[in-house]
Amino acid sequence: MIKEIRKRPFLRLLFFWITGILLQNHLPCRLYSWGLLVLGLAIIVCSQHPRIRCRYEYNWLWGSGFSCLVLFLSIQTMAFSSDKLKWSLPVSEKITVVAELTDSPSEKPRSYLCDMKVIAQLPDGNPLSGQRVQVYFPKDSMLFSLLPGNLLLLNMSFMPPGHRNEPLGYMNYLHSNQIVASGYCPSGCWTQLPRADTSLPIRYYALHIRHKLVKQIEKLSLTDTEKATLSALTFGYKSAVDKETMSDFSTTGVMHIISVSGFHVAIVCAFISFLMSFFPNSIGFHLLRYGVTVAVVWGFVYVSGLSSPAVRAGLMLTFFLTGRLLSRRADSYNILAASAFLMLVYNPYYLFDTGFQLSYIAVFFILYLQPRLNRLIEIRNPILSTPWSWTTVTVAAQAGTTPLSLYAFGRFSLVFLLTNIPVAAIATLLIPLTLGWTIFSQLVPSLTWLQMIVEKLTRSLLWIVTSFGRIPGASFTFTIGFIEMLFAYGIVGFLLFYIRRRTPISLLAGLSCLLIILLIMLKERFVY
Repeated sequence: MIKEIRKRPFLRLLFFWITGILLQNHLPCRLYSWGLLVLGLAIIVCSQHPRIRCRYEYNWLWGSGFSCLVLFLSIQTMAFSSDKLKWSLPVSEKITVVAELTDSPSEKPRSYLCDMKVIAQLPDGNPLSGQRVQVYFPKDSMLFSLLPGNLLLLNMSFMPPGHRNEPLGYMNYLHSNQIVASGYCPSGCWTQLPRADTSLPIRYYALHIRHKLVKQIEKLSLTDTEKATLSALTFGYKSAVDKETMSDFSTTGVMHIISVSGFHVAIVCAFISFLMSFFPNSIGFHLLRYGVTVAVVWGFVYVSGLSSPAVRAGLMLTFFLTGRLLSRRADSYNILAASAFLMLVYNPYYLFDTGFQLSYIAVFFILYLQPRLNRLIEIRNPILSTPWSWTTVTVAAQAGTTPLSLYAFGRFSLVFLLTNIPVAAIATLLIPLTLGWTIFSQLVPSLTWLQMIVEKLTRSLLWIVTSFGRIPGASFTFTIGFIEMLFAYGIVGFLLFYIRRRTPISLLAGLSCLLIILLIMLKERFVY
């Protein structure tokens, strides 16, 4: 185990960084962490003494000092992020602010929701640090004509998270998205302002492109539900997806299909790599292939809204392609840890985001468990081996994410094996074809044959999801607590260790975890 960790330096960095985040979040220690800085520097200085540096038994000193410094930086970064999430304006009082739209408006059952950034307070016009807020508008508002980067003048009151007894999961979602307050803006209390600075950040340009591409999907001969599903599947634009369709995707266990994630990024990367494979095999074309692939992947990540699973996949693919370009062996676990480390350096609150957690747990179990499941049955026929590989990937991901899904959402799909393979197969074709049609149909109007294929695939995908989603008993509701979730992962971990080492003690430990879960459930049932 120690040898495996030493081969992957980012695993150690990630461990100490997560430790610092958890310490500061649950046991604020910003002031005391300066002792770690002094201790770490002292240990590093001592480790460089000539009498110590040349002796093998003292090699651990430098690593210990460096770990103290990483822990100090993690605690300070988490404390700095916490300070940024403190609402700096009056609470529950009507104020007038200038806010910038940071994403396209999304439709809710009784309102429109906008993610915005507060940039100034009136009448004094003092510039603010750009704290992110969520603003709800009534349905009669003409908001869908607005684009990211537009400025609005708002006269309303704001409420920071925690003042309305929000659920913990919702609080974590707000913090991971750096949202510091929310509020409702009635009709007549907002107006659009002209923007003096015409230059926009690159993210806003990417979202404008997404808006134009989604408008292209509106030209397809599909129902509103099918258009909304295709927009979510291809560009991560879920604003128009109705509640019933979302429930069908959740029931069938394919919710990840309409949430842009590593699956979508990998399809885009594979499609570009396939197109670039026809280029000559020279150093110059290797560099061109690398540059084009990385640029297209990150362009897609930006256009899809920079969701944490998509960013994780973009980082991992970039590291992998860079290693291959430099003829270096890329270790998947080290790449996974490196991408997680960089994301948590950027925003420590990602650690508490359910999407972030599910994404990394699923990828870890796919990397670790899927090859072992794949070897259970050796299939040499490529026509049969591909569905078998998809099945093992689905089972591996489901095995890793089930405890967290039951804790966060309380639902488990019984038909996920039946739906994942056909839906994934259709999506593998549908995503690149839709991207190609939306981009090139504006230049080549005669692509009706491609439009017909996209429409047929969209109808087939939605038919599979709705057919299986309406089956009685396709899923069941079962919620577990945080402690039960931890012991459930203990069961999974000990079973995996038993499969690898065949040690009876690990099997006994897994069964003990199962017994503890049963006892907790019996106690809760007895108490209530």
